[in-house]
Amino acid sequence: MMNTAVAKRYGQALLQIGQEKNCIDQYQEELKMVVDTIDTNAELKGILISQTVSSDKKKEIVKQLFASQVDKNVLNLLNVVIDKNREEFLAAIYDAFCAYADEVRNIAYADVVSAYPLTEDQETALSAQLAKMSGKTVKLNVSVDESLLAGMIVTFGDKVYDGTVGARLAGMKNKLHEVQF
Repeated sequence: MMNTAVAKRYGQALLQIGQEKNCIDQYQEELKMVVDTIDTNAELKGILISQTVSSDKKKEIVKQLFASQVDKNVLNLLNVVIDKNREEFLAAIYDAFCAYADEVRNIAYADVVSAYPLTEDQETALSAQLAKMSGKTVKLNVSVDESLLAGMIVTFGDKVYDGTVGARLAGMKNKLHEVQF
C-alpha cells in the first residue's frame, strides 16, 4: 500500500510538470527507457538498490548514464528518488505516471477474455461500443480462455460484463427455478 502511494505521488508530480511543459509523451518514453535499462542490467539495478552505495555515487552514475538521453526534469525526478531512498519504486512510478497520463489523454482500458481469438473487426467494434458508453478512447487487453466454450467476459472500470455461454446457462437455470407450476 505504501509503495503504491509513493509511486502515485512521484508519478503525479512528473505528470504535472509534463503537462506544464507539454512533454507528457516525451517524459513517458524517457522514463520507460530508464526503467527498462535498469531492469535489464542486474549490476546497475544492484547498485541503485544497494544500501551501501552512497546517494551521491548513485546520482553520479545515473547522471553519466542518462543525462544526455533524458530531460532535466526526468533526471531531477531520478535524483529525488535516490535522495529519498525510493529507487526500488521506479517501475511503480513509471506505471503510475502512465496511468495518470492515460487519464489526461482520456484513454481507458478494458480487459477482454474470450473463448476464441477475436478478429480485428470484432476488437474494433467492441472498443467502439465501450468508447460510446464511456466517452473515452478504449484500448483492449485481449486474452483467450478456451475453457469458456463460447462468448467473452469484459472487465471495464468497475463493471464486469459476462457474455459467456456458462453465464447465460446459469441465468436460464435461475429463471427455471423461479417458475412455479
